[in-house]
Amino acid sequence: MSAYPFFSVVIPTYNRGAFIEATLQSVLSQTYPHYEVIVVDNCSTDNTKELLQPFIHAGRIRFIEHDQNYERARSRNTGMNAARGDFVTLLDSDDFMYPANLADAAEYARAHPDIKCFHNLYEFVDSQRNVLRRYPMPSLKNQLKAIASGNFMTCIGDFIHREIYQRYQFDTRQELTGGEDWEFWLRVLADYRLGRIEKVNSGILQHEGRSVNNQSLVSMKIGLEYLSVKLATDAHLFEVYRQYLQRIRANSLLYLAILANTGGLFGEARKYLTEAVTMDFRMLANPRFWRVARRACLRLQPKGANRTMASGETE
Repeated sequence: MSAYPFFSVVIPTYNRGAFIEATLQSVLSQTYPHYEVIVVDNCSTDNTKELLQPFIHAGRIRFIEHDQNYERARSRNTGMNAARGDFVTLLDSDDFMYPANLADAAEYARAHPDIKCFHNLYEFVDSQRNVLRRYPMPSLKNQLKAIASGNFMTCIGDFIHREIYQRYQFDTRQELTGGEDWEFWLRVLADYRLGRIEKVNSGILQHEGRSVNNQSLVSMKIGLEYLSVKLATDAHLFEVYRQYLQRIRANSLLYLAILANTGGLFGEARKYLTEAVTMDFRMLANPRFWRVARRACLRLQPKGANRTMASGETE
């Protein structure tokens, strides 16, 4: 591992003792050697810290411990503030990097020195690393339209140059938890051209304990309303996203419908879907809208854990 890392891998964690070793091993098994690993622990109450001790003592990770659980947004900020790499990449403590992830990213960065933000493709896997599905990525011909239609970036497989991670921070508003990454990328992509590595180099582990499966519908509604107001009242963001504000609001409502479905609140889901169409009639051409509507109308319970639209996945 280089003393002058090209990449800083920032891993926020909280009570992920059952998963974090596998996540770390996926990073430490990279074919590219010039990186550092920064684990930011939100005062875990399980055995996470105990499991990390061998990695800490061996100098394989840099460990930062918060005095309380500040959620992922602040943890990501803490990690970025401590980073030394030319690029930061974020990784949740239950997900995986595939072996050539950093090697391919280094090759891409050197071949495209003008691109300060890029990402690779990801897939959803089970505990045996069997592929469950892959998320269809939108075209980058209009990256503003793409990110306004939902957070395809998530926080896995993304690489941001020091110029970005020293300038931008995640919004730590509590109600935005679960949507803070979408808000972050809306701001970054307003100013930077996005590049893409057309290769699946990251894996998202599906399990019932994912934070996105336990979001409060009320809090998320407040958070997404806050996001809409922020975009409308920030002069720069308003100018950039002026023609997409209704699209963003409509997709926020679609996300709320997904959350309502997940909680069995099918009447609420139908209400949000109606509001979404009223906000932007183009939602009727969105296949995701009809999948969510079918579930709401037929009162279908979701099968297993779901990553939802704020994290990039359809229902």
